[in-house]
Amino acid sequence: MQTEMFEIVNYDVWGDLVKKWARDPTTRPATIAEFQKQLDDYGVIATFPRPFTEINFIQPSYKDGKLLIKLPDADVLAETEKALMGSANYPLPLFYTDDMKDSNLENDTPDGRLLFHSKRVGEYTIKFCG
Repeated sequence: MQTEMFEIVNYDVWGDLVKKWARDPTTRPATIAEFQKQLDDYGVIATFPRPFTEINFIQPSYKDGKLLIKLPDADVLAETEKALMGSANYPLPLFYTDDMKDSNLENDTPDGRLLFHSKRVGEYTIKFCG
């Protein structure tokens, strides 16, 4: 069985919502229903791979001297490696090919960099390598 991932269509909008939660913990949803409502209210287009029952936020501090290393699920890791040894493509969000030229941003302006940053924050927050 292939593990389904949380999929986002508009990473820029998603990333802006994540940044809001990072800056103001009081805005974070406490339930999956509240989470879905915030996605809808912000216009985030997302699909959930399976029914989630709880939501948890992890926000490390770089001031406490602790290094937080988030490890992938071992079963998902093995499954993904097996798929990549076959004919599976390596999945990256489309914004990489849309926004990048070689290893540089197409729109390398302050606004373009902030937009790309929102997309990267959004991707980093919801995706897990496996």
